[in-house]
Amino acid sequence: MENKIIRRTKGKFLATFAVLLTVFLLPFLSVTVITFGASAVYDDTFVGELGEKYELLNSVEGEKLVVIGGSSVAFGLESSALEREIDMPVVNFGLYANLGTKLMLDLSRSGIGDGDVVVVAPEMNDQTLSLYFNSETTMQALDGNFKMISSIDKENYEALIGASWGFAADKLGYILRGDVPENAGAYSKKWFNSYGDNVYDRPYNEMSTVTKNITLDFKYDENDGVTSEYEEFVDYLNEYVEFCTGKGATVYFSFPPMNKASFTDYNTEENIYAFYDNLCSSLHCKVISNINDYIMDEGYFFDSEFHLNNAGVKVRTAHLADDLKREMGITDKTTIELPNPPGYKPVDFVGGSETNLYLKLEEGKNGAGQSVWYVVGLNEEGMKQVSITLPNNVDGIPVYGIRAGAFQGSELRTLVICDNVSVIESSAFAGAESLTAVYVPTSTPDSIAVPNTFSGDLITEGANSALKIYVPKGSLFDYVSHYFWGDYGEWLSEYEPKK
Repeated sequence: MENKIIRRTKGKFLATFAVLLTVFLLPFLSVTVITFGASAVYDDTFVGELGEKYELLNSVEGEKLVVIGGSSVAFGLESSALEREIDMPVVNFGLYANLGTKLMLDLSRSGIGDGDVVVVAPEMNDQTLSLYFNSETTMQALDGNFKMISSIDKENYEALIGASWGFAADKLGYILRGDVPENAGAYSKKWFNSYGDNVYDRPYNEMSTVTKNITLDFKYDENDGVTSEYEEFVDYLNEYVEFCTGKGATVYFSFPPMNKASFTDYNTEENIYAFYDNLCSSLHCKVISNINDYIMDEGYFFDSEFHLNNAGVKVRTAHLADDLKREMGITDKTTIELPNPPGYKPVDFVGGSETNLYLKLEEGKNGAGQSVWYVVGLNEEGMKQVSITLPNNVDGIPVYGIRAGAFQGSELRTLVICDNVSVIESSAFAGAESLTAVYVPTSTPDSIAVPNTFSGDLITEGANSALKIYVPKGSLFDYVSHYFWGDYGEWLSEYEPKK
């Protein structure tokens, strides 16, 4: 009888163990195998460039210059010219603000050595001047080069483990479909050169609208009893400076290029100097740049307040070369040309005139100075419609943008965006309580400018919670991985365009 009880107890234990093994261990093993064992699928995306930058940093022998930051570094240096000016190998170690400045600092530690010069130049916003860490984007960037994990702060491991489940599911989906994610336009790994510079051809400013979102109000005050995220970042950066100094390297702080047109009214001359002075006194490394040299004409920018076009890259590189040469005792005159700002590219609009049946329009100008229409509301007949397709042109003038609350209070359920719309402003769909479907005509997210969470309220602010924004089939990843459209992931879905 006792043996039967023992056997029955043992059987229950084995059954329970088998259930626990199935429920917990096998899924964990599956995630591990897919994450680390399966072929990389994100390796050729924009964030996949991180592995190349890491390899470069750790392969350059002897003294080198390492420039660390976000996409303003990736889109803001001509490293070959900088290398000629300072006679030192250059590593462009900037990629994407969504990875966070902290990650780039941590990854760089393995490659810093005696005699190196490190320039830290993060973007001037809450995300990059903090200890922000995005585990989901980091997992994509690690795909195909997971040895970088050893250089990541162990405090971020828990977040990476949490993100691995969704990462593995997405990765498995691509493998089963025999597909790989690919970024559009400038946001592809193929546009990075051997220095880590993004060399996608950017002759003009292609921003359809400029949002005033740069506010230099960061301050370090250890006596106010509150430790802000910015102060945590400064403390972390100071610890990084001590680490590099211990390796025999020198660390400097510089500034990103900043679009002057994106400055808020807060940035008076007095407030800019106060920020600059506070920064200089808070950091344990030298601030080698005059902040005013990096507040640049909007004609030098490409598609955001920190991304430069071809001409802007030359100007920023020349400024940094001057700053470094002054500190390094190099007296040769910098030979990098300083081109004039090329400004905005004229827009090729879809031709033909169409009848306006439903829209209230306001005339304005686009970035290139061309006359355009903005949709600001609906007329009496338009308010009754359940479906509207925006016309490309009215009276020969393109329908170019959608203002905030343009469909407020209407019965509209479905909106089809026309080919000429290039700007959708913050809160565009606010108050449209019945609107649940918006169809975007283009597969290229760069074609329609929208705000992200760092440049203003989203276009979905105040909209129906059931709203879906449909993009052409095959372009969803391009949108969700885009610098601006990426913040709309929960609203985005795909549709099959009619032929």
